[in-house]
Amino acid sequence: MPKSSREKSEETRSRVIEAAYSLFLEQGYHATSMREISQRANLTVGAIYNHFPAKEDLWKEILRARHPFYEIFPKILNAQGDTYAAMIRNAARDMVQSLRARPDLLNLILIEVVEFKAAHVPILFELFLPEVSRLQETFAGKTGKTRNIPAPVLMRSFVGLFFSYYVTGTLLNSLGGVTFDPQSLDQFVDLYLYGILSDDDPTRCCQPDPATASSPNS
Repeated sequence: MPKSSREKSEETRSRVIEAAYSLFLEQGYHATSMREISQRANLTVGAIYNHFPAKEDLWKEILRARHPFYEIFPKILNAQGDTYAAMIRNAARDMVQSLRARPDLLNLILIEVVEFKAAHVPILFELFLPEVSRLQETFAGKTGKTRNIPAPVLMRSFVGLFFSYYVTGTLLNSLGGVTFDPQSLDQFVDLYLYGILSDDDPTRCCQPDPATASSPNS
């Protein structure tokens, strides 16, 4: 059965995105020309411009389609566990496993940060923010007591810590003591859940709230 015009258009669009993505990862965004993308996709430059008016439009589409959020966030939302601690521990393991299965993701993020100065991150936040609100559903019915932390802050802290675990493990894996073994990940989870202070450290609790503490000059 012959393909419809819409099917052909989608196929062409996919070929362009795949070709561009592989070239961007190999040599960077600015070092890649539209002509190189057309050659890799076996299309004319004009055919690419029919779908993407500018190269940056192509990059934006790649960010939307390939950003790790789409793989990571469902892992967090679907993490198993009857308690908050168990759920977070399983979510961290699933997130790190997903990141390690996609070594291209680090290059994707580095291109956005280094070459674009994170200019497109606000666009991504607009896409992802509605999903963050679903965290409340994930925590519903779990056993445990948590601090009153807004969902966006909770998500940022979680993703930030365990993404840094993945990045440092990838970049520093040749150094002794930097590993991806279960024990090191569990230690990161413990840091996230309980902090670095010992249970019997007197500064662990009962600290004054900086927002209400008296100013030295008052």
